[in-house]
Amino acid sequence: MNENFKKQIARIDDIVEISKILSSSTQLLESISKYKKHPYDPQFFRDGYKVPMNFHKKGDTIYLLGDYHIKSEDNSSSVEILYEAIRMDMVCSAHPLTRTGLFCGLVEACSVNRLGFDITSDAEIPDKEFLFNDKNSSILISVNSEKEGKFVDYIFKNGIRLTLLGHVTKGELRLDELSFGFIDQFLE
Repeated sequence: MNENFKKQIARIDDIVEISKILSSSTQLLESISKYKKHPYDPQFFRDGYKVPMNFHKKGDTIYLLGDYHIKSEDNSSSVEILYEAIRMDMVCSAHPLTRTGLFCGLVEACSVNRLGFDITSDAEIPDKEFLFNDKNSSILISVNSEKEGKFVDYIFKNGIRLTLLGHVTKGELRLDELSFGFIDQFLE
């Protein structure tokens, strides 16, 4: 998020209103366009194994890999463990959140295939900070149901924090009982 956007949302508490401001963001549209052209992040593309940054299909489970509560940019241990999970074909998508925050990362991940999300908030963090904090090293992950158990066991065995967020939907963007509209509103 650029500094202008951060200043603008600092005064607003209504997260739906913030999402509406974001829906007209040229910066968000530019990053979505970039992901359509280059759907793979280089840090998750090694030795012939790669995973896209965008969600694949409705019903996949969405996780945050790494500690979202810590304001840090070092996610090297999470990336190494994630790379092994990619190599073992357990991950559908991986999207770093270092500079975007969760909400923008979710919109970017949904945009290519015009999907949506239905996630649950974190009771320990205010919703605004949970969705729009861009100073963390977490990675947004999607996993299909067939490999989910194996993936979760692998991550916990390696001591990396994993937070279940929710699932990929057909096109609506939801946090708890709040609707932010549909993905098409963010692609215009």
